[in-house]
Amino acid sequence: MNTTRYASSQRFLHWLIAALVVLALLSIELKGWLPKGSSERAVVKWAHTQFGISVLLLSLVRLAMLRRGMTPPISPQPPAWQMYAARLMHLALYALTLMVPLLGAAMMFLAGKSWSFVGLSLPTAMPPDSALAHQIENIHETMGNVLLWLAIAHAAAALYHHFIQRDDTLLRMTGGRRDK
Repeated sequence: MNTTRYASSQRFLHWLIAALVVLALLSIELKGWLPKGSSERAVVKWAHTQFGISVLLLSLVRLAMLRRGMTPPISPQPPAWQMYAARLMHLALYALTLMVPLLGAAMMFLAGKSWSFVGLSLPTAMPPDSALAHQIENIHETMGNVLLWLAIAHAAAALYHHFIQRDDTLLRMTGGRRDK
């Protein structure tokens, strides 16, 4: 067992979830550029839902793996305050990759409009509650923006560790090696 990197399954899920978060964010931004009622806008909204539910499901898998997996140590070890900040950042990212899609699902459920995941019809509230759905949509959007900015900060921190601190933080998740 390699103790300097995350398991390949953990690395794969990390990058897949990151890509799906980016695609979910890009698709919902693209929606705003498309005419209301257009088939293109409907496809983009559908894609956003598919990406979001995928993030939720894969995050649950990743959390289960994390509980059973090993976290490789960082070498050289960063200061304690950075380790604490990293734990808080990871906690926030995991919470948001669960909460943002769950809020999106609650919004869709309450809106009373038909929706699906990979062809499977998902339930809607009868009668719908569009006012509550709209409130949840606002929270969903705000938390999605927070997720975006935390993900950017997370990536920036990994690059800082790699290029400035010159430790193996990033390499543990990429599987690469540092040339001395």
